[in-house]
Amino acid sequence: MRHVKNVKRPKILDELQRISQILPVPIYWLDVNSVAIGGNEAVFKAIGASQDAIGKTPYDFYPFELADNIVRHNEEVIRTGKILTQEEPIKDMITGEIKYFTAIKAPLRDDDGNIIGIVGTSIDITAEKDAERLKIENESHKNSLQEQEKFKNIAEQVAHDIRSPLASLLMIVKACTEIPEAERVALREAAINIGDIANNLLNQYTPKDADSASEFEDRQPILISATLLQLLADKKYQYHDLPIKFDHDFSQYGNFAFIKIEPSSFKRMVSNLINNSVDAIEKNSGSIMLKLETSKEWVKVIITDNGKGMMPELISKIMNNITVTEGKEGGHGLGLTQVRETLVRNQGELSFYSSVGKGTEVTIKFPRITAPDWIAEEIKLGNNDLVIILDDGTSIHRAWDSHFESIVKKNPDIRLKHFERGNEALAFIMNLSPTEKKKVFLLTDYELLKQELNGLNVIEQGKINRSILVTSHYANQTVREHATRTGTKILPKQLASEISINIDASMDYEDLLDSRLSNKKVDLVLVDDDKTFAQNLILFAFRNKVADHYTNPSHFLKNLSSYPKETRIFLDNNFAIADITGIELAKQLHEQGYSQLYLLTGDTFSNGDLPDYLTVIRKDDINSIKNL
Repeated sequence: MRHVKNVKRPKILDELQRISQILPVPIYWLDVNSVAIGGNEAVFKAIGASQDAIGKTPYDFYPFELADNIVRHNEEVIRTGKILTQEEPIKDMITGEIKYFTAIKAPLRDDDGNIIGIVGTSIDITAEKDAERLKIENESHKNSLQEQEKFKNIAEQVAHDIRSPLASLLMIVKACTEIPEAERVALREAAINIGDIANNLLNQYTPKDADSASEFEDRQPILISATLLQLLADKKYQYHDLPIKFDHDFSQYGNFAFIKIEPSSFKRMVSNLINNSVDAIEKNSGSIMLKLETSKEWVKVIITDNGKGMMPELISKIMNNITVTEGKEGGHGLGLTQVRETLVRNQGELSFYSSVGKGTEVTIKFPRITAPDWIAEEIKLGNNDLVIILDDGTSIHRAWDSHFESIVKKNPDIRLKHFERGNEALAFIMNLSPTEKKKVFLLTDYELLKQELNGLNVIEQGKINRSILVTSHYANQTVREHATRTGTKILPKQLASEISINIDASMDYEDLLDSRLSNKKVDLVLVDDDKTFAQNLILFAFRNKVADHYTNPSHFLKNLSSYPKETRIFLDNNFAIADITGIELAKQLHEQGYSQLYLLTGDTFSNGDLPDYLTVIRKDDINSIKNL
């Protein structure tokens, strides 16, 4: 009888299956015939597929021409034994939308070094392709540049005139340590906003091309920890073939810190600095550590390496803005012009500490800004809460169990309930008694793969008062606006293991929202979605008054019954996050008997435009506001 020899399963397949599940990037692996034999959740989400894709080829999913292009590329990787890349348009199986990916594929080898297939990842470049398309379309509007040129010189002069005294103001604020901290922070944030006006002025009237676009990029609040984690993941992949260990150390206080900066320029700046550290390590094994340290006023990003270090003369040149010409082989000489320019435009500071033969520490420092309202910085529970976790990925459920383990041990009455499907979670919530429903705290993903509901739909339909949206889509403005309308905070999924869980044993479930406000005595209520302006107004104009501040009109209306009819209410007129104006809101308040209504606005109105029950005050008329 002929014996069939058992074929040993390559160890690499088990390792890929284990490691890929904890990676935030799409990973897949195919055999020599382009048959899918494995992949992580991220890759299936990216193309709208599922585990059913295992055992199938590209021809089972895509038109012949597209599938043939993918298969030919796979075969080229196997034939040459090289890491190859190509652009691949992929049709999302759920939405039918065409997405564009840069596919990076490497040979997959067994324990003996034989090629048994390919392993690959895909980077979504749809946004970049859309931007490229828009750029081409904008070429047809070149005639408008002639008009812009008329204002260019004026805009540049005005911006220059603003920036000079602004720089002086920032230095004075920094030096005046005798000014109370709250007022010092308010002055600094006001100065930063003035700088934004100068940048936006240039952005409006200065023509941009591909090389200069980043110089006039709009500054935005960014959650710096999430941005750095994504950069670190990218660098680990970029330098996967080098014996360099990448790691990070973020303070708990820093995980939820924000700075206001040009996002693309910031990412490119940190990328350049990490690249310099890699160059300094050369071909030797080494380590690069990304640290994040914060205070109430500042955020520091510290990049340390154990490379060859820098000579004092080189550091002196860099700190004195002298062009460094050592080039790639010398390390630390590339990208520093871009780093300096980004720091200048964003009120940043740079410092070096280096020892030849031991390594280098580079620190970039930025003013910390107030966290926006949408970010969830803590999970606050009562000791009888029912925590419902909704996510279509199994790994996040295990992560939440681990994060809650010590909390549940100390507070055994806190219960966790897991769901992977939105309709099942919603059905469970709807069947709860009113008392039990008040104890629900929902932690939900936004995107639920191949389901009719998303996380915010569940919150809305279930009428959940306490919830956090745990999602990788935290930067999506549409998602933020939808979450704001439902009163839901957002937690970037990368920070799920970092958010603090706090127990308030005295929490009143009879009326969770109103119990915090009932019988509360306030002098005034301010409804304005410009958080910085509102804080400054409370700090300077309403210094000796008790004030409640709302950024969202719907949140204010939800708690309106807590305020007496004679309460003075100050309203912004234009809300970026709500489909209502201050005038319309004032009408609702007037109809409910509120009589002291003020409109804080920069808008100009004619006689008869406003009702007589509404008093208009310009936002820059601080004296009138203080004298009310």
